[in-house]
Amino acid sequence: MKKFLGAAAACLILSGCASASNPGAMAVAVTQQSLIDSTSSLNHAIAAPTVTGGKTTNPMWVSNVSNEDFAEALRQSLAANTMLATENARFNLSAQLVQLKQPMMGLDMTVTATVKYTLTDTAGNVVWTKDIATPYTAKMSDAFMGVKRLQLANEGAIKANIEQLVTDLIAESKTNSHMAALN
Repeated sequence: MKKFLGAAAACLILSGCASASNPGAMAVAVTQQSLIDSTSSLNHAIAAPTVTGGKTTNPMWVSNVSNEDFAEALRQSLAANTMLATENARFNLSAQLVQLKQPMMGLDMTVTATVKYTLTDTAGNVVWTKDIATPYTAKMSDAFMGVKRLQLANEGAIKANIEQLVTDLIAESKTNSHMAALN
């Protein structure tokens, strides 16, 4: 029994405490592909997003992504890509974190984030909806501690998800008549 307790204590010491996700690490910057011009229907058109489905991190368990941290990462990403409205928004964006599929342990940890995004106009009509699933792998070389690798994998999966959202919104704005009609 003493050997088991000693091994369990060693695992706890080596594993450390779980940390919450960092919104800045999940936010995406503007890229050449995500540049939109001032005539785009997305230009300063989306209100601050709402997020559901996230979980607060318990420091004694595993890292998670909270609604507040995910919403802040979305807000920063929309602002960087000139999509966030400062006033008179034309669209509302909601994100439901459907699943954050995490490994129990491993050297390389892959997390897959599945998010259901819904874009509505100000009258509440659904303009666009899409489920986006994105994996991200944090390698042993990224962080020695397992809890830190899991946090990095969570952040990477959410960041990849937001990158895909921005790409898909831009593509949709060019073909969706409900979005274009608001120009």
